[in-house]
Amino acid sequence: MSEIIVYTTKICPNCKILKQILKESGIVFAETDMTTSAALTELAMNNVFAMSAPVLRVQDNFYTVNEIMDGDFVDRQRVESLVNLNL
Repeated sequence: MSEIIVYTTKICPNCKILKQILKESGIVFAETDMTTSAALTELAMNNVFAMSAPVLRVQDNFYTVNEIMDGDFVDRQRVESLVNLNL
């Protein structure tokens, strides 16, 4: 299992941006559709009740849009910091 997982939806522009930031930073990650019952169960079992995507998982830590966004934009520095802090 990957240490970094991006939970996405099919129509999520910020999901695409987050994935691009991770790729450009050389960070290997897995992607999971957060609308599936398996993903929703996994998120719920970890007390993550996100109403919007993306959700970033770094090892056992989950970050919702509140932690990875700055207003309407994915915060590149914050994302890189969260990943580096937890690896």
